[in-house]
Amino acid sequence: MLLVMAAVCFLFTLAIPTAALTVGEDETSDEVVLEPTSSYAELDESNELFLDFDGFNGNTAFVTRDVFTIAVGEDADDIESVWIEHDVEGVAFYADGSEITPESRLELSSGDSQTVDVTVDTHVAKSTTETFTVVVEYEGDEVDDDRGSDSFIYGSSLSVSSTTVEAGETVTVNATYRNDGDGWGTETARLTVDGTVVDRRTVALSSGEERTVSFERRMEWPGTYEVGIEGVGYQSVTVAGPQVEVSSATIDDATITAGETADVRATVRNPSDRRIERTLELSVDGIVVDTRTVSIPANGERTVTFQRAFDEPGTYAIAVSGVDAGTVTVEERAGFDIRNRELSPMTTAALAPPATAGLLFLAIAANRRWSFVR
Repeated sequence: MLLVMAAVCFLFTLAIPTAALTVGEDETSDEVVLEPTSSYAELDESNELFLDFDGFNGNTAFVTRDVFTIAVGEDADDIESVWIEHDVEGVAFYADGSEITPESRLELSSGDSQTVDVTVDTHVAKSTTETFTVVVEYEGDEVDDDRGSDSFIYGSSLSVSSTTVEAGETVTVNATYRNDGDGWGTETARLTVDGTVVDRRTVALSSGEERTVSFERRMEWPGTYEVGIEGVGYQSVTVAGPQVEVSSATIDDATITAGETADVRATVRNPSDRRIERTLELSVDGIVVDTRTVSIPANGERTVTFQRAFDEPGTYAIAVSGVDAGTVTVEERAGFDIRNRELSPMTTAALAPPATAGLLFLAIAANRRWSFVR
């Protein structure tokens, strides 16, 4: 049996958590688990693991040691090897100075715990979202055939409950994902509200396996919304309550250069007779990338400013909690013109554009059985 741990790497400063995770204190003695072991790693209230490298940005390569551990239970005595698979340039995982790859695997026994270092070269790593896979091979496994086969994962059986709520209440969205392919694989389920992706979860499934993916979404703004999972379906949800609203959303400078930051301002109006707290969501091209919680006084308003850096040229659609703010056009950087310059042998010029190494999110899933430890 293979144990598949799907891991999603977010190479930007803010991201939405994407999957249920088997980590933490109460793991059973025959399981393999991931645990945070550094100040860069933490578990949130949903028992999800984040690695925050936001402080390491610019044109540099850095090593963060003892970021998390791969721990083997006392009764897990049939493990052959463990390795990490990915194809992301500029990111690598190490154990005791050796990179962890399919060709260079960890050999762990029952009761072992291996710390993992992470290296990120921001000259190469891009601001994007990637999926890693931590694979545990058990004795007697024949992994090559399964790894070389194709997965076919699809979602069905959408359910949304409840479809009528008060502002501030939560709806639950479920869908079933099944793998009808010949090999294991991963699929990312995306929760949407009126077409905007507000949450993501990654599920790993072996051939013939199925799994229910569940989201919880707090509905804060009165109105009627289409809530669902991308590619599976949606249902209408009606939210009742005080008519607090985003009355305007604007962009200070609609044209910037790659690497610069755009300021997005949103004004929230509260016509009720009591102070109300609301969470604003900044979305770029239909995906939520930042959030801000504000308190709006009774019969008053608040203006909130988001700052968002853009590294790649292009035109991006911006919105705040569903209210259109317009578009940001990101132009290419001007070229470098170097003439009649002599650099000393000790001078190093780094001309690559900066990229911020941000968050790693790690999730565990079993290939043939799922065991989630809370």
